[in-house]
Amino acid sequence: MGDSAKKSQIREVIRSRRALIGPEQAAGYDKVLSEQFISVKDKDLRSLISSASCVALYKAVRGELPCDGIAKFFLDNKRTICYPKVKGDQMEFFEITDPDSQFTEGAYGIPEPKSGLRKIYPGDIDLMIVPAVAYSEDGTRLGQGGGYYDRWLCKAESEGKAPYTVGVCYDFQIYSALPVEKHDYAVDCIMAVYTEDSE
Repeated sequence: MGDSAKKSQIREVIRSRRALIGPEQAAGYDKVLSEQFISVKDKDLRSLISSASCVALYKAVRGELPCDGIAKFFLDNKRTICYPKVKGDQMEFFEITDPDSQFTEGAYGIPEPKSGLRKIYPGDIDLMIVPAVAYSEDGTRLGQGGGYYDRWLCKAESEGKAPYTVGVCYDFQIYSALPVEKHDYAVDCIMAVYTEDSE
């Protein structure tokens, strides 16, 4: 089986598994993630979280692990939070100050910032919470297949403006290894939430 077929198979398996998680469960896991994030044991990551002035997040769709609790934590602590908006084959980030009123449905049915909000540039983002379909134990990321995060992060890195990246996911989204291509961007660390049916 080629890498492309392997990626498709992994995406299908994970999406089927995530589809079993209902909204109430997802909200519970969101709370677990935010608690885990706020009380992280790693000293360097804890220092980075406490000093980050601008944080990029994502809005969960189709069974992704929500990170709304993390967004609330940063907003409550008077930090800037921003979310991606797809433009052509690229992403741009915009500040959100009121999550209840500043999103609209965007590309692929993903909530994105409404027009007229403040643009956040690469180099301004200190920390980025990155979604994925799957992660390998070493941080390699398998995305939805559009390559938006890979392109944005690779470009930011080439300009010396890449933020520290944290991949968040359910435990069943972590693989010992994933098919990797040259353009795939690995995250700096992974934070997983253990699901109720995990051993």
